[in-house]
Amino acid sequence: MRARDDGVIRVEDHGDGVWRIEELFALPYCRGAIWVVDGLDRRLVLDAGWGLVPLDRCLPELFDRPIVAVASHTHFDHIGGLHRFADRMVHPLEAPILADPSPTAVQSLPFLLEHDTLAFDPVAGGFDAAAWRLPTMPATSTVAEGDRIDLGRRVLRVLHTPGHSPGHICLFEEATGFLFAADAIYDGAMFDTLPGASISDLLSTHARLAALPATRVFPGHFEVFDRARLMTLVERYRREKAT
Repeated sequence: MRARDDGVIRVEDHGDGVWRIEELFALPYCRGAIWVVDGLDRRLVLDAGWGLVPLDRCLPELFDRPIVAVASHTHFDHIGGLHRFADRMVHPLEAPILADPSPTAVQSLPFLLEHDTLAFDPVAGGFDAAAWRLPTMPATSTVAEGDRIDLGRRVLRVLHTPGHSPGHICLFEEATGFLFAADAIYDGAMFDTLPGASISDLLSTHARLAALPATRVFPGHFEVFDRARLMTLVERYRREKAT
């Protein structure tokens, strides 16, 4: 892997064997980060973006190692390219959606018809949001609270963190304090009224994340932040919902 930016796909090197892939055609609030974590034996890919530009075609070096792909949750901007990976993990509560990713289940509809989501159109002939359908991508295995994903000299612990969606998960690397938070928390407005979302669950999830000895937080949207910013975001959201 190497850092690159071709105007459509950007790869960022975050050091310590961590990379972020971004689909620049999507606006930041719905540009689901694709996080890559390298271990000694295999590579973990957390989430798979929209998938409108095939990663195996535009970024073949991503696939030069054994990969386990994990879906933090099953919204369209996080699983669109998941079918490109042979080994797919998700929480059991969201596994049925991967097996039948209808537009309402992945929440591409009516969301895409009601919001401005694309910075530019990457699809030859034009992207048709109303007609867009994701292929089936059944989970090859499931992961739940407390499970550990061993990449070889690198282990990530699975945290069940509902709130944004019922089966949302985060990954925590105890050795480094790296928290891969996906959409549980990020430095922007939280989507907490979508179907399946729960503000009370999200508040509990935030309290749990704040109690972790996290050193860096790698979110599903916007910029990476440190523990101090994590605490600020948790408190800001708590106060917002208290009022």
